[in-house]
Amino acid sequence: MKYHKLVENAGRPQGFWGKMMIKAMNKGHSELTDWALVHLEIKRNYNALDIGCGGGKTVSKLCKKIGNGKVFGVDYSELCVEKSKKLNKNNIMCGKASILQASVSSLPFEDNKFDVITAVETFYFWPDKLNDLKEVYRVLKSGGKLLLVFEMVKSEDEPHKWDKVEKSLGIEAVSKDGIVDILLHAGYQNIRTYSKSSTGWLCVTAEKE
Repeated sequence: MKYHKLVENAGRPQGFWGKMMIKAMNKGHSELTDWALVHLEIKRNYNALDIGCGGGKTVSKLCKKIGNGKVFGVDYSELCVEKSKKLNKNNIMCGKASILQASVSSLPFEDNKFDVITAVETFYFWPDKLNDLKEVYRVLKSGGKLLLVFEMVKSEDEPHKWDKVEKSLGIEAVSKDGIVDILLHAGYQNIRTYSKSSTGWLCVTAEKE
C-alpha cells in the first residue's frame, strides 16, 4: 500500500503521500542531478529554468552555480510549488529564484529567455512530448542548452527492470536512441548523450540553433 501510494503521487504530488514523495524525490534525485549537471556548462550570468521542479532541490543547486542570473522553477503540482518555494525561500527573497505553477505544454515565458533548461526525471510525464519539446525550444535562447536527466532507462541486460513502475504510473522508460530521435524531430542540434554504467543513468544535452 505504501509503495502504491508513493508511486501514484510521482507525476503530480498532492496530499500526505504527495509530501512524502516530494521528500523522497529531493533526496533520491540529488546524486543523479549532481552527476548530470557536470555535463552542462552554467555561467554565473545565466538565466535558468527547471521544468518539473518538484521539491525545489535542482533549483537550489542551480542557484549555487549562478551569480547575477536568475533561476526559475515550474511545476504543475500546487504542492510541489509550495514545497519548492519553502526550500528556496532565501533565494526567492533576494531575487535569485522564482517558482511558478505551470505546465511544460504552455510555459509562461517570452521567446528566447533561457540560457539553460533542465528537466530531471520528469520527461516521462510530459503530456505531448514532441510538442512540449518544441515549447521548451521556444523559450531557449539561440545557443541555449536543454538537459534531460533519466533514471528509468531501458536496458537489454535488464529488460523488465522498470515493469512495475511503468504499470503503476502508466508511463514508459526511455531509450537513448528514442530520446535523440525525438529531440531531432523537435528541432534541436548538437545532441550529446552521457551514461553511467554502474547505475544505468542517462542524461542528454541538446542545443537550440
